[in-house]
Amino acid sequence: MTGPARRPRDANRSEGDATADGRHHAGGIAVGDYLDGLRITPFHFAIFLICALVALMDGYDSTVIGMTGTSIAASLHLDIKQFGPVFAAAQFGFMIGGFLGGPIADRRGRKRTLVVATLLFGVGAVVTVFATSLLDLIGYRFVTGLGLGAAATCFVSLCSEYAPRRTRGLIVASLWALVPTGSIVAGVLASIVLPRQGWTMMYLIGGAIPLASALLISLIVPESVKFLVNREGNCAHVSAILTRLSPGAELPAEFSAGLDPKIASRPLAYMFARDMVGTTLGLWVSFFCVWLILVTTLAWISPLLQQEGLSAAQASLVIASNSVGGVIGVIAVGRLIDLYDKYLVNIVMLLAGAMAATAFAFLHATFLTAAGFCFAMGLTIGGASGGLTALVAIAYPVSIRSTGVGWAMGMARFGAAMGPLLAGAIIRYNGGRDRAFVAMAACAAIAAIALVGIRSRRSLQPASLNEATTMISSNLEGKRGR
Repeated sequence: MTGPARRPRDANRSEGDATADGRHHAGGIAVGDYLDGLRITPFHFAIFLICALVALMDGYDSTVIGMTGTSIAASLHLDIKQFGPVFAAAQFGFMIGGFLGGPIADRRGRKRTLVVATLLFGVGAVVTVFATSLLDLIGYRFVTGLGLGAAATCFVSLCSEYAPRRTRGLIVASLWALVPTGSIVAGVLASIVLPRQGWTMMYLIGGAIPLASALLISLIVPESVKFLVNREGNCAHVSAILTRLSPGAELPAEFSAGLDPKIASRPLAYMFARDMVGTTLGLWVSFFCVWLILVTTLAWISPLLQQEGLSAAQASLVIASNSVGGVIGVIAVGRLIDLYDKYLVNIVMLLAGAMAATAFAFLHATFLTAAGFCFAMGLTIGGASGGLTALVAIAYPVSIRSTGVGWAMGMARFGAAMGPLLAGAIIRYNGGRDRAFVAMAACAAIAAIALVGIRSRRSLQPASLNEATTMISSNLEGKRGR
């Protein structure tokens, strides 16, 4: 049952919230306050489900190269040990797509950018079928990564901006969990498809669904209302979207974007102000290390285990077990950080992940032991990836939150790009699974130490936007005065 908008209950609802209950701004009520008071309607669900499909395929297309790399190498008469750059190419593309996707979406719109990005990674997957050389593979994976990086920024932004505050955490966490779910789907599908139809079918599937998703986004998903109000004011388009979100409700006469232009105009300066720089750098180190481990594990587990005697189907299922652990871990950590110390939960998970990676480095590779320890790494380190996302979301005032999250995710993908190269170099120069995963364990420990440093300063407990603005502005003004 739908109904009119409800006023939020509490003027100080959560850390870093920019607007108070029912507060009016110059030009009208803040559109974010209005959206926060809406009930979930079928139109909300349509938006979330289509973005969820993109998130699912994001996970699928990010990991499919690790499951098919050995088959591609055999088909093109290449050595799998040369595939470090191939595994890394999509991650470099994702990093660049993440850094650029946010600013482009801020200027051109989330929906338009999401459509283009989804088309880009769908086309990148399809054309991989036509690769004839190592350079072709590197180029096609880079293009795929560009689309994946920009798409991730946009589908998270769209869903978080349409989700009412009381359900926003659950919706965004569920969306995030679909990325490793896509890896599970890819792993299970690979165990069935690879022996029967070969690696090309995996990429045709990975391209066709994003292309269909782009069409659905074009036809059904609306542009962000906050973006429209900020760019176009109270246009008929805004009223039409809000009417679909809340049928029968009486709309306020006028809306404002409700953003602080002073902060929004200088996001990077505020991220590196004296009271924020330690938090920013600590988060970047943690994101870099955690995603380095996640992507390196997905990229290299299958080739390494196949070299030790496991079949392609068994190795794909081991990857799937890692992703299953990641999905469970993200949901579990999301609940635990609501109940206990946000830092401590993530620190414990990372240290447990370091121990699991060390054990995996030295165990004898049977299917059951590999699947068990890879599940443990997914549960702990994959779970910490969800916890870190929650931490960065509260680390910055709301007016620069998207920039803070976007740049942290860019650093994550930089780590994801470097990881396969690092592991490839270790393996190429007479290393093996033992040395590669000892290095992964060390990265997990470094990420934990970075969080300990942030926790010791308690700087990840941002005050309201007004307090944060006053504090950071005074520091920046002081620097200019000197």
